[in-house]
Amino acid sequence: MLKFAKPCRTTGQNLVGLWRPSFTRVDQKLYLFGGGGHVTNDLHVLDLVTMHWDCIVAKDGVPPTKRYGHTAVLWNQNIIIFGGANEYTDYRDDVIMFSLQTRTWSRPEIRGEVPARYLHSATVYRNKMYVYGGFAKNSKCTYVLEEMRILNLETWTWSEAYTVPARYNHSASLIGSKLWIYAGKDEQGNTVSDLYSIDLVTLRVLPHTGITGKVVLLKSQHFSESIGNQLVVFGKYPNEATQTSLYCLWIMDLDQLEWRKLDVDQCLENGVWNYFTIVSKRAQRTPRLESGDEMECSMDVDEDESTPRLVFLGNTEKDRPQPYDHFREVLSINVEYLGVFQIPPSNLQSQMRMMLDNDEFSDFTVIPQGSSRKIHVHRMILSTRWPHFRNMHASGMIESKQGSMTLPEPYAVVYAFLSFLYTDTVDSELDYSVVCDVMVMANMYLLERLKKLCASILHRYHLQIDTCVRIFQAACVSQEHGLKKLSQEFIFRHCGAVMKTEDWMLMWSGGGEGSSGEQRAALEEFIDSVPEDASLETTPGSRRNSEGYGAGYDSAANFEPSLRKDVP
Repeated sequence: MLKFAKPCRTTGQNLVGLWRPSFTRVDQKLYLFGGGGHVTNDLHVLDLVTMHWDCIVAKDGVPPTKRYGHTAVLWNQNIIIFGGANEYTDYRDDVIMFSLQTRTWSRPEIRGEVPARYLHSATVYRNKMYVYGGFAKNSKCTYVLEEMRILNLETWTWSEAYTVPARYNHSASLIGSKLWIYAGKDEQGNTVSDLYSIDLVTLRVLPHTGITGKVVLLKSQHFSESIGNQLVVFGKYPNEATQTSLYCLWIMDLDQLEWRKLDVDQCLENGVWNYFTIVSKRAQRTPRLESGDEMECSMDVDEDESTPRLVFLGNTEKDRPQPYDHFREVLSINVEYLGVFQIPPSNLQSQMRMMLDNDEFSDFTVIPQGSSRKIHVHRMILSTRWPHFRNMHASGMIESKQGSMTLPEPYAVVYAFLSFLYTDTVDSELDYSVVCDVMVMANMYLLERLKKLCASILHRYHLQIDTCVRIFQAACVSQEHGLKKLSQEFIFRHCGAVMKTEDWMLMWSGGGEGSSGEQRAALEEFIDSVPEDASLETTPGSRRNSEGYGAGYDSAANFEPSLRKDVP
């Protein structure tokens, strides 16, 4: 059926000779800026409803200089242009903004400096622009950048450099809070087809190996998009059967790390295809997929408007004398025709969360220590999720008869504990002290999943100078050995700053009058872990995290103490 999909020819201003421009998708429009070949600084827009190209004339401001190989991202109805190369192959480091509302160009005042570059990637997440890699040069040579920079779009301040694998001409796809870096060229100029992810909360870089299916790009230039938790990649690949090349579309399930080829080869076998994206809402003029040969661009009234569509831009003319229009025709395919379904996210957790502390249909209450407020719960849910409650209820204890029980923990801790029973998750934005206490409760009630969730959250989001001692103590009490080791090593690495914290003073005075048993036990475990022949030395503070990429934590004195064992 898909072999009969045919492209629509666009109308409007011709884009002859233009290649490597930037594309920015805004609703049902594609904004195209700059481009090589005949290097330009024009701004064009393609209306995906009318399939018509227009050239935008700004009402005010000075446009960017001519360039190609730059990036253009959308932020608050502004298109932000960064980097690229001009007609003299000089690389750029400027930031220029085009307002879609006022149709004006402007240049924000930027704080900090970064290397000029092109063939990099730029991605916006939470009011920050993450610029990865790219090609740069100095007075002696050209080189590949092994850094990621972050531009705060509210203060217009560049961050320091975060070390990442060297890459240019790659793709970057944002899925949730993770940035997926795929393929491109490495520092030797070799085309690679590897995959990395960057957690934009912790800035940790993770290489992904053990991928099922071998996919090797013929050329580094490609395009990647996402559907749900799936990465969709379009590019040119070698055809081993015919010893030629062909355009292919591959999709990877990022949970399973498994490639699957989508059957679009026959749709793309004629012509050249120079851009790919995914549009969430259907344009009105699209190729209808029919069983016959006659096709026309028309509205498919039977399709769901929310179904994503694959959109390809190219040129299918048999005779294409140079220079030609790289983006004259549009091919649009409903992803569901390829067996790809965008499954809406589950709302079970939010629905279950609404049931907690809702007195409607509630048949039991939990009272935290020191709180007059009762938390309304449901016997069936607690009995199913909490073995202690089930045993209490089955034994006929007085609490089960009264329909209420009191827990010795404070309200915030009890509520977080019950929230896990209802939703099977722990909020990573909870105060770290609450997560510590919930982890202790999880150990006491033998809830292993809850304990590991808390340990992971404390390690990923809360392990800092002023929290590491409290986290170490909670790890000792809850017998969470992995977190205990991690927090202990963190204290060793930053002991100069940690020793000045109030928690350290309290733990170190653990044998004193009025101290808690937990503090004394944690102090004893900490002392026991220090080798008898260890000595203290200071080294310049490191700026690399435990994965070897990104920034670590500098102590106030800019030194990183470390414990070492003397070698005879």
